[in-house]
Amino acid sequence: MNVSTKEELHLFSQVLQKYLSPTEVEQLARTTEFVRRRSKCRGQDLVSLCVWLSHNLASTSLTQLCSELEAATGISMGAEGLNQRLNEQAVTFLRRLFAQLLKAELSSSFALPTKYQDVFTRIRILDSTTFQVPDSLAEHYPGSGGSSHTAGVKIQLEYDLHSGQFLNVDVGAGKRNDRLFNPACFPTLQSKDLCIRDLGYFSLDNLKQIDQQNAFYLSRLPLTNRIYQKTQHPNSFRMEHSRKKRSISYWIWKKKRIR
Repeated sequence: MNVSTKEELHLFSQVLQKYLSPTEVEQLARTTEFVRRRSKCRGQDLVSLCVWLSHNLASTSLTQLCSELEAATGISMGAEGLNQRLNEQAVTFLRRLFAQLLKAELSSSFALPTKYQDVFTRIRILDSTTFQVPDSLAEHYPGSGGSSHTAGVKIQLEYDLHSGQFLNVDVGAGKRNDRLFNPACFPTLQSKDLCIRDLGYFSLDNLKQIDQQNAFYLSRLPLTNRIYQKTQHPNSFRMEHSRKKRSISYWIWKKKRIR
């Protein structure tokens, strides 16, 4: 059964009230610089406008939004004033709010016991999912260009198999390369962590960073890369290789002289 937009927003509001207090919402609004000083429009007012008051925010006029905001909160704003508040900081604030709620909700899942608990501190599984959004959002969420769409959103999730918690959550442009997200996980990396990554996250620099922090990694290998194993007799191997190389060089030189 399809869930309507109104039902989705109702579920979102329930999660918001469960995990974040109005004080925490305001602190996040200041951290993202949506609120820089005392202002008529607070962080919780923007959330109210986008979640509870208007189910058709994108198509409702600014004048109508101002009326709904004043009726619900008592805050009187003009259409131009509200238009200036719907800026990049507002988008960043709502995106961070969504990511924080998603992480809190998913972190409430139960732990999955494994036989490797005594070997690794955490088993960190990182993956992403991408979906298309309307082309009108391409300026903020450029897509990878697939399926004739120009806009797309990518969600990155890093999961700990031991605790059943998500360690990192991020929402960004669909065209962003997966391996660029790896550095965001390094601040929470601990000794004896095992990082499991798909081919899209492969980067020698990132693997070296994991190794330098005494952690482990498991990654798919690109076909263009090669693995070499050290021989127990490197001197004899080098001598044999050098002898073959000299024979080939002599043959080429002799052939040139005959001509």
